[in-house]
Amino acid sequence: MSDSSSHQLLWQAVLFQVLRDIRDANRSHEGHKDFVTAARWVGSYPSREFNEVCMCAGLEPDFVHPRFVKIIKEAEAKSAARKTTKKAPVAMAAE
Repeated sequence: MSDSSSHQLLWQAVLFQVLRDIRDANRSHEGHKDFVTAARWVGSYPSREFNEVCMCAGLEPDFVHPRFVKIIKEAEAKSAARKTTKKAPVAMAAE
């Protein structure tokens, strides 16, 4: 394996971890914190850092970014739906 491909694999792993942090948002308190951090890093438009990581991974930022944003929005919608469908505590009938 060449040094160049090892370098790309490293940066691809970074992007994959960001994707995992986004997808695991609703699993735990720590998962939510990781989601927030990842979503902020991805941002609503590609930052210079996001572009650099994509380029180092051998990926086109303009292709990757909209897909990450879509996954973030889906995770947020899923989280919001889960919060609104939680059942309210059942009141005990007065005896």
